[in-house]
Amino acid sequence: MHSWLTAWAGSLAAAEASPWWYNTLMFLKVLIGFSIIIFIHELGHFLAAKWVDIRVDRFSVGFTYRLFGWRRGEGFTLGNRPNYKAEELEEKGYGETDYCFKLLPIGGYVKMLGQDDIVIDEKTGDVQMTDDPRAFTNRPVGHRMIVVSAGVVFNLLFAAALLTCVFLLGKKMEAPVVGQVLPDGPASGKLLPGDRLISVNGRTVDSFRDIQVATIFADGPLHFRVERDEKLLDEEVVVEPQMDERRKIRTIGVKPLVTTTLGQDGQPVGDRPNVKKGDEVTQVDGKPVESAFDIAEVFLNSRGRPLDFTVKRWNSADRDTPPRIVHCAQRTYLLVLPADLPAERSGSLTDNCHILGMQRRITISAVERGEPAEEAGFESGDVIAEWGTVANPLYEEIIDTNDASPGKSIRVLVERDGSPKELFVTPKREFKLLGKGKPRVGLEFNSQAEELRPVVAAVVPDTPAAALNMPRGSLILAIDDQPVATWFDVIELLKVAAGRTVTVRFRTGDEEAVGSLAVPGSIANELDLPPTTQILAIDGERSVSIANSDGKALELTLPDSRAVRKLLERKVGQTVTVRFIRSFRAEPEERNFGVRGDNLDPWQMRLMYVYDLSRFELQTHIVRRSNPFSALGMGVKIAGYQVVEVYQFIRGLAKRNVGVRHVAGPVGIVGFAIERAKQGWPELLFFLGFISVNLAVLNFLPVPVLDGGLMIFLIIEKVKGKPLSLKAQMISTIVGLTTIVLCILFVTIQDISRYF
Repeated sequence: MHSWLTAWAGSLAAAEASPWWYNTLMFLKVLIGFSIIIFIHELGHFLAAKWVDIRVDRFSVGFTYRLFGWRRGEGFTLGNRPNYKAEELEEKGYGETDYCFKLLPIGGYVKMLGQDDIVIDEKTGDVQMTDDPRAFTNRPVGHRMIVVSAGVVFNLLFAAALLTCVFLLGKKMEAPVVGQVLPDGPASGKLLPGDRLISVNGRTVDSFRDIQVATIFADGPLHFRVERDEKLLDEEVVVEPQMDERRKIRTIGVKPLVTTTLGQDGQPVGDRPNVKKGDEVTQVDGKPVESAFDIAEVFLNSRGRPLDFTVKRWNSADRDTPPRIVHCAQRTYLLVLPADLPAERSGSLTDNCHILGMQRRITISAVERGEPAEEAGFESGDVIAEWGTVANPLYEEIIDTNDASPGKSIRVLVERDGSPKELFVTPKREFKLLGKGKPRVGLEFNSQAEELRPVVAAVVPDTPAAALNMPRGSLILAIDDQPVATWFDVIELLKVAAGRTVTVRFRTGDEEAVGSLAVPGSIANELDLPPTTQILAIDGERSVSIANSDGKALELTLPDSRAVRKLLERKVGQTVTVRFIRSFRAEPEERNFGVRGDNLDPWQMRLMYVYDLSRFELQTHIVRRSNPFSALGMGVKIAGYQVVEVYQFIRGLAKRNVGVRHVAGPVGIVGFAIERAKQGWPELLFFLGFISVNLAVLNFLPVPVLDGGLMIFLIIEKVKGKPLSLKAQMISTIVGLTTIVLCILFVTIQDISRYF
């Protein structure tokens, strides 16, 4: 026995050493898991049909050719078998159900008598269903409803069982620890960063998701038991949830703790040591940090310079060895937020993101795999100097050039590490089932740019910079005779000059020129607000409704700088009370501000020095239940969460708040499942539980062909006292089947395009 186990373990180790064998093993795990999910679904239909005495002719796992099967009396058989009539089965003494396994194991079905047993009268041509009393169509409506819904019920029960196993093994989840309390939110002044939430309304809190779900479904105040500084507070903390009008959900205004441990490597700064995945940041610029939010605030005050990181670095091979202290450096990125609502095509990008009207050149933030841009040689961080015939193009000009050139090569000049590089890219149309797709090259742009040289791509009309008459592509050289080398230099000098006029020297080609720029004042400089400030209310108002480019109402909420400007525009000539916080740990303050026509725009608040906080890991912990009944309770709870999430996603698709690019088909789902399988059994079982819930929810949608569509037919039959006509059922079924096939075809092609 011992030698057999040793050999088996050795074969697994060899498989994992070979990527091909390892991926094959993961695929087999996923294939078996999916087959079991479908088997459970069909088992529900089968057992329910037997229970209400409906004759079942076949219980099949898989489709196409029958490989093998078993029937009572006939025994085990290979290949296809005849479709016996009732009298033939009785004569031979065979059981009525053929239990079989077919060639394509992804899927399965239960064939009940009466589902497709159509009889055509040879004399009249009338279509009739079988008159056998045990046929599906001849059983009471209530019995048929039980059979139809049983597959969904079994999938939900199976999901709960899988999740029970997950929590017996242990699952990594977001810890219920408060990372940030939003100022003036419901929890402000009640919960603090670092608080661990033990229970809510008497129910144990296992993860941050429990807090979110309890808040969404709250019908009154939430009573929290809180552990603070490793001590349980004597009194409960009571928080009344409020409706977030923008997201249309209830919230208490807290965010999970983002740790100072890096989940990925940083970006190197010159020859300085780089931070690495697994490093724990202890200080930034000499200031101790406890969370990623602390790091963000240090960067906001950085004035654009690179910052020193002090990190603890462990030996990955031996975590028991004390960590080394390593001193690294990370660069600051300039984030310019939109000054107004996005233009129709630019989304959150460039055309509304400017510095007093001066627009920066486009920088590439990501290159999509398998797209024309990757083949052309683009890299993240490239600065676009020319796109086709357009020098220093704006986002919309790039899109216009691509739209006019599908299948045609476009010359692009980029600046990479300060040197020009010529590339050629051919836009490719996106696949669409109907109509023509938009030409795309597979590049992502971001207003959080890496370019430092102060080259002005264009100047926005009717802005302060328009008075400079600065040609496109000009390089800013000095402000008030102080030389500038980066956009950071430009911004800091403009902030100091707020409320007065400065001279700007710039060069276009070989020619230099000087112009005057009236730098407007704003609430930021007149109230001496630091870059970390968040404005919470202006005369008690927190949001403003305006019309977007489509004429639809859009709610802008503080501290959005656009909301600040729109609220101040209503108060010109008045003195308003401004409520704000200077940092996320600070207490709210109030100051009076005199509103004039020349200090409405809080332009400084749109210019932010940031670091990518997505590099840091969320605070997690292992949730495990040694008691099977406790694990079952966790499994049922999480399965319920997943049902709600699936319905919310479907609603988002219906309202077009979620794009179809977020939908995965069979190929994508298998790919995701394989990635989970590589992370261990708990992650794979958790994902399979999620798929089982998805199958239950989607299969019960009111679409003909699906169980939900059939349930609608049964409800109509119950109300009318008779079923819909066979013709109406067949037409709606064909329409439903065609729709489903087209959807599957679309998402499958989309999945394949992601991989290839």
